[in-house]
Amino acid sequence: MQMTGFDQFWAAWPKHPRKGSQALCRQRWIKHHHETQTETIIAHVNYMKTTMDWLKEGGAFICAPLVYLNQQKWDGAEIPDPQTLSIDREAIYRKQLAASIASFK
Repeated sequence: MQMTGFDQFWAAWPKHPRKGSQALCRQRWIKHHHETQTETIIAHVNYMKTTMDWLKEGGAFICAPLVYLNQQKWDGAEIPDPQTLSIDREAIYRKQLAASIASFK
């Protein structure tokens, strides 16, 4: 059985205390025809998972998926080439590690 665009979105969203309201999110997804934008939305979510905003402080700044859908945060957002994301992840990890080490001094 093939996953719907919403199922892909829900699976891509990081595990987080704010990840809730799945039924409301599904209703919003259907109402606003986000199925036609599945690739863009998933690419943006995957990119956001690599950003400092979503990584810092254990994901304290990850919004709820319902907020993400309501505000259409992917709309007009720049999404870098996926090949550069692995490089970005390494840079982010190094920055976090340096900050963590500095906090122990």
